[in-house]
Amino acid sequence: MVLFFVVIVAVAIGIYVGVIYFQRSFRKQINEYQTQLEELSSNTLGNELNKIEKLHLTGESLREFEELKKSHKKLTNREMPEISEMILDLNDLNERYKFMQERSELLEVGSKLQHVKEETRQLEEAVNEMKEKSEEHQKAVTELKDKYRDIRKTLLAKNFSFGPSIDKLEENLSKLEEDFDKYAKLTESGDFVTSDKPLNQLKEDTASMERDLEVIPGIYKNLKNIFPDQLSELRQGVAQMQDEGFAFDKDILGQLKDLAEQCSLNNENLKELRVDNAKVLDEDIANKIDAIYETLEEEYKAKIFVQKKISTFGKFIEHAEKQEKNLLLDLDRLKQNYTLNHDEIESAQGLADRLKGIRSWYDQFIKDAGTKAILYSSIAQRIEIDMQALTDIEKKQKEINDSVASLWKEEREAQNAVKNFDLEIHKMKREIEKLNLPGLSDDYLDYFFKVSDEIEKLDKDLNRVQINMDEITKSLINTQSDLDILGEKTDELISSSILTEEILQYSNRYRNRYPDVAAAYNQAVQLFEKEYEYVKALDTISHAVDKVQEGASKKIMEEYSKNHPPMFSK
Repeated sequence: MVLFFVVIVAVAIGIYVGVIYFQRSFRKQINEYQTQLEELSSNTLGNELNKIEKLHLTGESLREFEELKKSHKKLTNREMPEISEMILDLNDLNERYKFMQERSELLEVGSKLQHVKEETRQLEEAVNEMKEKSEEHQKAVTELKDKYRDIRKTLLAKNFSFGPSIDKLEENLSKLEEDFDKYAKLTESGDFVTSDKPLNQLKEDTASMERDLEVIPGIYKNLKNIFPDQLSELRQGVAQMQDEGFAFDKDILGQLKDLAEQCSLNNENLKELRVDNAKVLDEDIANKIDAIYETLEEEYKAKIFVQKKISTFGKFIEHAEKQEKNLLLDLDRLKQNYTLNHDEIESAQGLADRLKGIRSWYDQFIKDAGTKAILYSSIAQRIEIDMQALTDIEKKQKEINDSVASLWKEEREAQNAVKNFDLEIHKMKREIEKLNLPGLSDDYLDYFFKVSDEIEKLDKDLNRVQINMDEITKSLINTQSDLDILGEKTDELISSSILTEEILQYSNRYRNRYPDVAAAYNQAVQLFEKEYEYVKALDTISHAVDKVQEGASKKIMEEYSKNHPPMFSK
């Protein structure tokens, strides 16, 4: 029973605590909504609307203002009081613990408050925009009035700077002032919305006129003072240069006439206030005048260059011609004794033809210099090109001369080489004859006579009336190689024949006791005396002796090599 009462008490306490929690929580939410509503009610939107109403708006601006005022009245007279009544009901529900109903109405109040906030924000933005527009137009009236006053002062004080444009400028200013007066009246009437379009047009037209006032004086100054002086100076300069013998590759006087016509055309552009066209044409005229000045300056500089270089150029031609003459004479003499294999004569003749072309042009220029007008820039360019050509010609002349200058030296060296070849092969012959050999193998004799014939042919080639040093040089290389091989064969023949005789003599001590040695002896003698195969004879007897006494033949060979180094092998 006690437990039952305890449970009842605990449940009652829990319910009480829950009721207190919900009551306080909802009351807090109600108070927050009340605060938000009071803040919305106390904003300055109504005062701002009253201020705008005093501007005495008309037209579209008035219609927009009436809509704003209507929306504000709806908020303050209906929607906000309705929310206030709902908040009072919420307090009553909270006191009577009707939390379910209270929760539902809290959500509805929150939604309505949010809607009122958004509408208030939109109204504030619209009111601020209307205020700003009013201030903007009032400021624009003042600024435009000041600008027109300044423009009028400028046109009066500096009308001489605008030349033929002054009438149109004054006409445009009058039109601007008329449009401004209409705009000012529209603004004074309070129709700021309708005033936007004419204001924007006025700003655009005023800015355009200010740009014209800035650009026109410079263009007119060029047309009035700068360009006429420059064109006159250029006409006088061209006439003077023509009197001094200058020629031009362009019709400069015709260009100057065209430029004068363009100046007249640009004067008309200023008169009709076609400022953009005038600006473009002004730049074009200035660029063309600068180009003509550059042309005249280029011709003056070219004349100075020609006068400075022409003497050196003539001497350069003479020097190259002298070298060419000597080169052709040398080649003509050399071709009597040597075959020229690298088109030396054709190349030299080609250089001579190039020199003739340069000489012909130079002589014609010297002839014309005193009688005809000269385009000096073209002459200067030609001199630079031909001087480089002369440098290349002399370089090629030296290359040809160097290539043939060594022919005589090469011939002497070839003759000495052939003489040495002949001495070498005769020395080989004498050394072989000293051996008193029974004969020589066909292989050796063939190679010996082959080399001998090569040497003889070289000697004949060198003694011809006209020799071909390229072919002789190739033959020298081949013969030297063949002579080296013959020297190796000769050294081998000498050493193998002498060693065979020594080892045959050494083998006599074993011949009677060893049948193999006796057989090898007889075979070696046959190879030596009948077949003249001295290397094979040496191999045969050496092999037999080494079987009886190991290393005997090697010892004999080493002793021979020690005392008889190769005579002809390199």
